[in-house]
Amino acid sequence: MTYDIQVKNAQVYFPVEKGHVKAVDQVSVTFREGQITGLIGESGCGKSVLGMYLLGLLPPYAKVSGEIWYQGKNLEALNQKERRQIRGRELGLIPQNPGDSLNPVRRIRGQIQEAVNLTEEKTGVSSLLERFGFSKEQVPRVERAYPFALSGGMQQRAVAAMGVASNPKWILADEPSKGLDMTLREQMYETLALIRKQKVKGMLIITHDLVLAEKLCGQVAVMYAGQILEMGGNVLEEPLHPYTKGLLDSLPERGMHPMKGIAPAPGDELKGCKFAPRCPYAGARCEKEQPQAFQAGERKVRCFRYA
Repeated sequence: MTYDIQVKNAQVYFPVEKGHVKAVDQVSVTFREGQITGLIGESGCGKSVLGMYLLGLLPPYAKVSGEIWYQGKNLEALNQKERRQIRGRELGLIPQNPGDSLNPVRRIRGQIQEAVNLTEEKTGVSSLLERFGFSKEQVPRVERAYPFALSGGMQQRAVAAMGVASNPKWILADEPSKGLDMTLREQMYETLALIRKQKVKGMLIITHDLVLAEKLCGQVAVMYAGQILEMGGNVLEEPLHPYTKGLLDSLPERGMHPMKGIAPAPGDELKGCKFAPRCPYAGARCEKEQPQAFQAGERKVRCFRYA
């Protein structure tokens, strides 16, 4: 049995005063064992919502449908107690903004120990901190410290230690570089590389940081308006979908050529391809039908050009 995570027809809606907002729309995707997968896209595209859907951490007012298959079980069919047993032991989370994720009135040792207690393997807190780059001399001080006494890079490593403390098979890192300056970003890249060495089966990194995706991710999924438009290897080197090309061309290091138009507003319902209003190749079919994910070599691309 593999440790792949297979998502089938995932849909997530949030009710609003005049209808609903469709945050995740008909997403079917498989995150492969042994891979670091990057889920990229502009802010508001639905990538973090998809991550919270995988972990079962969406708010109770979210309307959810679809299936998540892992180790022969449909996680969406489990009750809350069964889902909690999967979360942490099998699927671990490295949240964004480590300074906000740590409890400001508890010492680091107590917070990591709480995560260690989820597993029968009694890995020591000191050993965990050493695995994430703290020296033997630093560890006692870090264990006694409150979060505010640590630098941003040290907070990141402490949160990473908490994320792997229960020896999860998968790690989901949600926007790990958000709001960080270049120095802290480099430290975060090193931390994620350390996590990959902790015997995890796979990692999913949700990010808008294309440099991070390029450095660490062997597979990339590109999300737009709640849908995955392109997924596979070498996506950032040889993009196939017009949106992926536009996203990369808009980067400063590539000349900063912005895409025309704007992404659909939350709640907008488009009959055809969601990218059609901004696409330089859009035709009549694109405006009337939604494309499926077509196979293009080893990649899947949601575009009629690859039908």
